[in-house]
Amino acid sequence: MKRRWVIHEVSLEEQSDHLTFNKVIAIGAAILVGIVSGIVGAGGAFILIPIMLTVLKIPTRTNIASSLAIVFISAIGGLIGKISAGGIPLEPTIYTVIGSLLGAPLGSRISSKINVNVLRYGLVILIALTAVKIWSSIL
Repeated sequence: MKRRWVIHEVSLEEQSDHLTFNKVIAIGAAILVGIVSGIVGAGGAFILIPIMLTVLKIPTRTNIASSLAIVFISAIGGLIGKISAGGIPLEPTIYTVIGSLLGAPLGSRISSKINVNVLRYGLVILIALTAVKIWSSIL
């Protein structure tokens, strides 16, 4: 029985081994996002994702993974602040954490099988819905 080797082409969008971006712009954007998200009391992911996609030109899959890691680390600071102020309702928090722990690996597997363009449109929809939610609460 002959083995048949298939070579898959990987687009530049999906390559994350050779990631290049302007570090000064990345640091400046991160500081700006931190200030803005601290002022409005919202997580910075909805601002970080478009910046990493458009300004820093980071590929979509890398962008999604990076933004999740960034939000996780920055959430630790928010958690410490909220715990010290006593502003965390325990029961909903437990349910949310359990749901996230169960859903994250599943979402990661599904994401690896989805076309990058579909992920990109999904991000657009998610960011648009976030913007609508924010504006509706303001107005």
